[in-house]
Amino acid sequence: MSYFIDCEDFFFRALDSEDLDGTWPEWLNDPVITRYQNKGYFPCSRDTQKEYLEQIRANSSDVVFALVEKQSGTHFGNAGLHNIDWLHRTAALGIVIGLRDFHGRGWGKTAWENITNYGFRTLGLDKLTAMVWDGNAASSRCAEACGYVVEGRQREQYFKNGVRIDAILMGLTRGDWERRNMEREGD
Repeated sequence: MSYFIDCEDFFFRALDSEDLDGTWPEWLNDPVITRYQNKGYFPCSRDTQKEYLEQIRANSSDVVFALVEKQSGTHFGNAGLHNIDWLHRTAALGIVIGLRDFHGRGWGKTAWENITNYGFRTLGLDKLTAMVWDGNAASSRCAEACGYVVEGRQREQYFKNGVRIDAILMGLTRGDWERRNMEREGD
């Protein structure tokens, strides 16, 4: 396997066409997985994910990775930076842990931290944001643990399962990320 970013129990690698034959398209039909995402409104198929994969490969404003467990080789999630603005050096972070068996392991936080480091170190971005749906405690904890702070709230931004849901904008600047890393290295 080709590791792009190596973590203790899993690694990041490029998404590829073979992922379309795995469980990836099924994740987006699972109401538990899509509960706090702007997905799950319409059926997802191999073909819809193939279109998505082709779109992200064709542009320079999205970088998306497959998250793969080392022990089993299971593709269990994706992490990416979206809407990369190369002029203003910003991007929006997105992560999905698509297989329920992989929830609760702390790997979402590890993925969040590693995609954040990639955005600042490798891509040279100056600010990362994430839109967290109100009630998504797991994503909020991951963001806060990685230094992101709440920057605002869009009231009733989303509509899902008959309920209006606020969107919470979280962000991390390069300066805050650097200070956080210096403090951690000093410990």
